[in-house]
Amino acid sequence: MDTLDGMRVFARVAQAGSFSAAARALGISKALASKYVSQLERRLGVRLLQRTTRAVTLTEAGRDAFARCLAILGQLEDLENEAASGRSAVCGTLRIAGPPVFGEDVLAGAVASFLAKHPAIRVELALEERFVDLVGEGFDLAIRVGTLPDSTLVARRIGDHPFVFCASPAYLARKGTPARPGDLAQHDCIVDVGVSPTAQWHFAGNGGTRVALRPRVRLNLGRAVATLVRADAGIGLVALSFVRDDLASGRLVRLFADCDAYDRSVFAVYPHRAHLPARVSAFVTHLIAELRAEAPTERPRRSRRRQ
Repeated sequence: MDTLDGMRVFARVAQAGSFSAAARALGISKALASKYVSQLERRLGVRLLQRTTRAVTLTEAGRDAFARCLAILGQLEDLENEAASGRSAVCGTLRIAGPPVFGEDVLAGAVASFLAKHPAIRVELALEERFVDLVGEGFDLAIRVGTLPDSTLVARRIGDHPFVFCASPAYLARKGTPARPGDLAQHDCIVDVGVSPTAQWHFAGNGGTRVALRPRVRLNLGRAVATLVRADAGIGLVALSFVRDDLASGRLVRLFADCDAYDRSVFAVYPHRAHLPARVSAFVTHLIAELRAEAPTERPRRSRRRQ
């Protein structure tokens, strides 16, 4: 048996949850599909699938083998594509992991524009809070925001995920516009405890001022902060990606524009630096350009590295 053929059949059975469906997709008989998987199990010395009359499911060893098979088969596909079209061609399947909120608001848009530029690319985008195992789960790279844990992976800082203070014109007309951070004591503040767990706001652009707040609302979701600010409920600190259109249209007003204390560094993380596939380096370059285009133009940037 060719081991790669066995891996292809096993991966298709795992995806379909059925020997019959996998066999039809591969153009082989159900008996031959079962034979390939059985031979692969004997070669590896583990049971990969639990077979019943009703369903085919992965064993614990099978789940690990499935992830590794996908990674190996994906690399083989990319190698074949690159050999056929040239080493520098941007083609094949790009598997990216990223955090959900940043992924929805920034990363998905960058993927869309990248696909438009490179018709031979396919993308698998996994948006999860956890740090995925890049090697074990077959990802080409991960995009991570904020402080990184110690790791043997290669991490490249590619930009910032900016946060802004803002309020609605109606709220400011009712309560006044704060001229300095200390004025916030007289305002209704909406605090995301995930960003500001101690209910303090730090204003780096104002001499390092820290303001202790008595929040009108405390919550744990940035989108909800943006919703309350739009509803004239108070002043909030939110990711710029949530409110960019509101600020551009005048629906919201930006406050303390020189403060970047809450900006989060964005990193591209990949297993190794050597022989980086063209699709990975091309996407990282593309995302850097997207982040620069999204950066606030009125805020003076400081030449420092944030981890």
